[in-house]
Amino acid sequence: MRLLLVADVHDGVKQVRSIRGSYDAVIAAGDFTYRRSVEAAVEALEALAGIAPVYFVPGNTDPPELAGFEKDSIKPVHGRTQRLGPYVIGGAGGSLPTPFNDLFRVSEEDLQGLLYSLTPTPHVLVVHNPPRGHLDKVGGVRPVGSVAVKKYIEEKQPILSVHGHIHEDRGIDIIGDTIVVNPGPLKDGYYAEAVLDGTKAVVSLKKLYY
Repeated sequence: MRLLLVADVHDGVKQVRSIRGSYDAVIAAGDFTYRRSVEAAVEALEALAGIAPVYFVPGNTDPPELAGFEKDSIKPVHGRTQRLGPYVIGGAGGSLPTPFNDLFRVSEEDLQGLLYSLTPTPHVLVVHNPPRGHLDKVGGVRPVGSVAVKKYIEEKQPILSVHGHIHEDRGIDIIGDTIVVNPGPLKDGYYAEAVLDGTKAVVSLKKLYY
């Protein structure tokens, strides 16, 4: 199964429409708009749904109400799970408080509660906030990841865990047997692909060239 992994779209509909390739699903880790409305976020989600069915969580720049938005080809996984063939996808949106004017903030306690409520346990985890110590360094220095997210990944060991939020810490990491990825901000042309085969995932980072 081939997945398109995106995060931090931030109104980059042009970038979405520039992605080429065939995918079974899009995993989208939040921050769809800077324009602070559900309608603006849905515009980006619908562009992604033109590629393949979308499984998403909102980010901190998205309205919390977006967590409940669902239609045939757009599936929310904030505090809930959805099926994708033999796999289960689940996650949590929002972020720990930042110095900016966040729309969707969550606490460590919120993240812990959301993640441990996921049933069945996801094979693919989608959390806007990265785990502490993994793809979470602001300015390449200061870690701002979530302890609760890290603990959950360590305990539950999903096949793949997809994050965003920290634009400058794009990359691939490992926690135990879990592959952790921040595909980078799609608004700047960054994304990733994952191929799932049973209990294994192969992830590659990609960039759009115009």
